[in-house]
Amino acid sequence: MSNSILAQTGKYLIVGGFCTIVDMGLLYLLTGLGVHYLISAVISFTTGVTLNYFMCTAWIFDESKVKDKRIELLLYFLISIVGLLINLIGIWILTSMLEMHYMLSKLLSTAVTLIWNFCSRKYFLHN
Repeated sequence: MSNSILAQTGKYLIVGGFCTIVDMGLLYLLTGLGVHYLISAVISFTTGVTLNYFMCTAWIFDESKVKDKRIELLLYFLISIVGLLINLIGIWILTSMLEMHYMLSKLLSTAVTLIWNFCSRKYFLHN
């Protein structure tokens, strides 16, 4: 693994950690206010992904395979939609079927989603 990939991975974990805190905090807050946990998960995930996009493009991935920023943003959000589906399916299975607390379900699902997001964004979007 090159230093560039190691540095990017480290920065991605920092940004991802921060965005995960925002995501999980918003999930907890909205669900606590009476919003269904899956709707809260969509809102919180989308907020975290949007924040993640701007932080990643500003700090981590300085070169893009896609020169048109509109296309880059579209691809980023398409990748994120798959991540959202992975996340929601995981939360739903763990919470509804295995009766885990929705916050633990979110944490476990986020770990899988993190791997998808980093690998797919690195492969499809960034040099």
